[in-house]
Amino acid sequence: MAHLPAGVLNIITAEREVSEELVRDPGIDKISFTGSTAAGRRIAGICAERVARVNLELGGKSAALILDDYDIGSAAASLAESATELTGQVCSALTRVIVSKHRHDELVEALSAEFAKVRVGDPFDANIDMGPVAMKRQLDKIRGLLDQGRDEGAQLAAGGRRPAGLDVGWFIEPTVFGNVDNHSTIARNEIFGPVLSVMPAQSEQDQITIANDSIYGLNSAVFTNDEDRAWEFARQIRSGTVGHNAHRNSHAFAFGGFKQSGIGREGGTEGLIPFLETKTVLLDAKPAHVK
Repeated sequence: MAHLPAGVLNIITAEREVSEELVRDPGIDKISFTGSTAAGRRIAGICAERVARVNLELGGKSAALILDDYDIGSAAASLAESATELTGQVCSALTRVIVSKHRHDELVEALSAEFAKVRVGDPFDANIDMGPVAMKRQLDKIRGLLDQGRDEGAQLAAGGRRPAGLDVGWFIEPTVFGNVDNHSTIARNEIFGPVLSVMPAQSEQDQITIANDSIYGLNSAVFTNDEDRAWEFARQIRSGTVGHNAHRNSHAFAFGGFKQSGIGREGGTEGLIPFLETKTVLLDAKPAHVK
């Protein structure tokens, strides 16, 4: 257990009004926020009024690019595992899956098969793979977006319903949509649930174009057996992190987003520097107490 001096850590549980007062308080030198892009915009606006220092780690709609040399089954297994972590309530989740048009159907089938294996239920049960979402309003939001996905023409390939036998609690099946248009509602908005949107691309350059066509730029991944091509693609994707063949993150490295996924970085040296400010003192001579 860490023994911190009194006053180092203070926790206040409060509604938005009190939180905004903290953000406005001139006695607070630095604001660091992790949460939704909508809340981040509000915080940034308040900080701008008093030119307060701010770090924002916000939403994501991260892309996974499946190149033609990579095994579909392996990609599906990796994506299904990461998509169900914390019931998909992960800002850096790989939720837009971009694959060549001629491999699209095969990937959708493989993802559907992987999701069919996921055991949903009590998260305290060691035999369960995925629990509920955090609250009723989050479940309602997910359901609403799933309805919009169907209405806008995406192919519901797997999931999308309350799991059989789970009549109480905020449960949703892991869900796969195929033939998703990158300009559709489910492609543009962070769902924050176990939902994957598979998008067909005409070419490798089209995969990069689709990946970058988003207001977000938090995370991404390139699935290929060729490290040189992974590097080449990673250089062209506008996101704070690019993984190779999996959803990858580490607190040892800088983490944060491009575009509306945030400002600044967490973790690593880059995450510490924004909490420091340089002060310059110019004297005629060295003070007597300085050796």
